[in-house]
Amino acid sequence: MVLGSIFVAVDGSIIASTVRLFYRKIYFHEKEITVGGIGEVSTKPKYRGMNLASKLLCMAIDTMKEKKLSISILFASLHNFYGKFGYKVLPREFCLVDRDTFQKYYESETTQTGEVKEINLSDNNVEIIDEIYKLYSANFNGPVVRNREYWLGWVKFEPKISLGYFIEGRLAAYLFYRKSGKEIVILEYGCSDLSNKEIPLMEFIKFIINNEDAEAIKYPKAIGLELTGCTEFKDNSLMVNLITPFKLEGLLVDSTEKLISILTREPNKFLFWGADNF
Repeated sequence: MVLGSIFVAVDGSIIASTVRLFYRKIYFHEKEITVGGIGEVSTKPKYRGMNLASKLLCMAIDTMKEKKLSISILFASLHNFYGKFGYKVLPREFCLVDRDTFQKYYESETTQTGEVKEINLSDNNVEIIDEIYKLYSANFNGPVVRNREYWLGWVKFEPKISLGYFIEGRLAAYLFYRKSGKEIVILEYGCSDLSNKEIPLMEFIKFIINNEDAEAIKYPKAIGLELTGCTEFKDNSLMVNLITPFKLEGLLVDSTEKLISILTREPNKFLFWGADNF
């Protein structure tokens, strides 16, 4: 049974298993390509072992093929399970810096004077943040193509703390983060001045360290903050699956392996913001 974009298996009036399909577009080599995101995969304990989730996932994949979506993505730890349906791990690179290492680095750098403060995603702020987002994120492969409805209907309600960096009263950069135990996770960053994009980021991290009881900060390596002494690592939770072959600069992308090869060829250009997770 299909309820909107949710595929469900029912036992009478009881929902036994679900798979949800999210329709998105992402920036990819200065193009916009269609994406089907898989999320909310669940089966009640009583109905496990009956391949219900597998059947629903096949229905979702068939739907993506019918709609000729380019790729599908999901976040999972059960790599073997999803691998049976063509999904493969796309590693993402992150950095982890402890507060002492950052403070030593910060003290040795000359930074721009600006004001960091918490903001909310009000109608006015969303317009400005969206301009910054398009200027900054469209340069990468992977960020979701957003419109006003998406900002106010999805990003606004994603659990996070939102910060703005103001220069002479003008919002020049923003950052979303979440605290997880003693660790701060940077979900998203955007800056209007691409030539000085590291400066607001440094100020954001300084603000967070001064206001949060946290020992380390995790952020995507692609945002370009290279700090001596930070720990680099790969996250394997993101999986991708080519659904419909497409051309990219004359090259036919006709396999998931080729898609991953293109994306990992320039790891500093690949980003999928945490605010877009499903």
